Amino acid sequence: MFDWLKKTKDKIKKLNEGVTEYTKDTVIQSLPSLAYVNKAKKLIELNKLDEAENELKKALELPQEDALAYKYLGLLYEKQMKFKLAVEMYQKSAELNEEDKNIWQKLGFALITTKEFERADKAFDNANKITPMNTDTFTGWGMSLMKMKNYEMARVKFIEASKYNRYNFSAIFLAAVCEVNLGLLDDAEIKLKFLTGVAPTESNNYEYANLRFLKNNYEDAILYATKAIELNPKILPAYLLLGKIYSIRFEKDKALKYYKTAEDNDLINDNLYLEWGKALIRFSNYAEAKWYLLKSYDLNLNNVEALENLVLVNALLSDLKDIPVLIEKLEKIKPSSIILKQARGIISYVNNECENSLSLLKETVETVDNNFISYFYMAKCSEKLGNDTKTKEYFDSAILKNPSYTIAYIDYAKYLIQKEKYADAQRKLRKVNKFESDNVDVLNLLFHVSYILVKENVCEYNIKETIAIANKITNPNLFNYKDELDELIKISKCERDKN
Repeated sequence: MFDWLKKTKDKIKKLNEGVTEYTKDTVIQSLPSLAYVNKAKKLIELNKLDEAENELKKALELPQEDALAYKYLGLLYEKQMKFKLAVEMYQKSAELNEEDKNIWQKLGFALITTKEFERADKAFDNANKITPMNTDTFTGWGMSLMKMKNYEMARVKFIEASKYNRYNFSAIFLAAVCEVNLGLLDDAEIKLKFLTGVAPTESNNYEYANLRFLKNNYEDAILYATKAIELNPKILPAYLLLGKIYSIRFEKDKALKYYKTAEDNDLINDNLYLEWGKALIRFSNYAEAKWYLLKSYDLNLNNVEALENLVLVNALLSDLKDIPVLIEKLEKIKPSSIILKQARGIISYVNNECENSLSLLKETVETVDNNFISYFYMAKCSEKLGNDTKTKEYFDSAILKNPSYTIAYIDYAKYLIQKEKYADAQRKLRKVNKFESDNVDVLNLLFHVSYILVKENVCEYNIKETIAIANKITNPNLFNYKDELDELIKISKCERDKN
């Protein structure tokens, strides 16, 4: 027996030649493979990964399998971003030494990377049985549950993790994210407000901004999203949030500025162009919106929201050539899409199927973000059907929901002019002229109704004001009422002669 022991020691001594001693973290420290493992550990520290791999593979060639050799191969493959191989090695190590205090934890995190979340859940459960009350184990456990969208259980694990280490800000942050997903906004706010104070990272500021956005506090949302960008100019979600807020507030220049800045910073993906396109739909820039939505869809053919909005924008452009193919694709993926229903309502209007259009659009006004579009087409349908009460009601709803909806103001004014409601039409046109001061269509219509009202009540001031409207159209070829303008100039001269 002693001869055998002496031979084994001599063999280990020979293998250990030139290797720095490390703390032995194996339960069988007399394994011949230990020398290879220790040498590999040193090589890993020196980032000589190929050499380390060779040493560990030598260890595995020995008759007795060593859990440590597999463990450090797993670590090595993790460093090389070979996560599937890392999982395989950690799994073998765990099977050989189930009582290793951190192998199950390592396996769990590796499984999260390879998106095997159910296996990760079990790995962290095993880790907790061996070493209870470990903050990292509960953090990883929560992450695996979060990836499976089990936000309720994930939240429990993250809160548990923060109990065992009150400085585990990652666990507190992820608990708050779960609470946002669960609609527990007040609970999330306590955590995120705390984090923005003690650890004001870009992620903490962005999530707090998003929370304030969900609570409709846009000023706070803008403040914290801006802070997130100051901390990290490459944080795309903050740009998208700011663009969305300014789109909701119909502040076109500010909204588009953030999308453009994100693009200039090379933060390009399908979601950037999707949100950019959606914003342009809100601002009635349909042709430009289509261009960005096509870019979004080209970058990710699985982006259902990009496909939905492509269907919508084609309907808004009355471009019915490509729309059947897009609708067919969308019906297969998301037949219950409310945006698809809205688009179908618009298409029905284009095809003069007003009753069907109204029926479809009425089902969308409570749920779609762009419900002002539905109200606009409902007004147009009611106008065609001769229902004056509903026409006014729906036009009013459209411009109430979108106070900068130029197309709706123009068509509403045309309708009122047709009904000889000139003063009402003038009021609508003056309102839109405040933010569309150079819009030729608005100026032409405003001149027209003002001319009619001046003729009913001649007044030198009103004549001058109406002539001034015409003079704002600098290109005479775009002015539609030259004869009426000449008439007003003559009346103005007569009025001056009288005085």
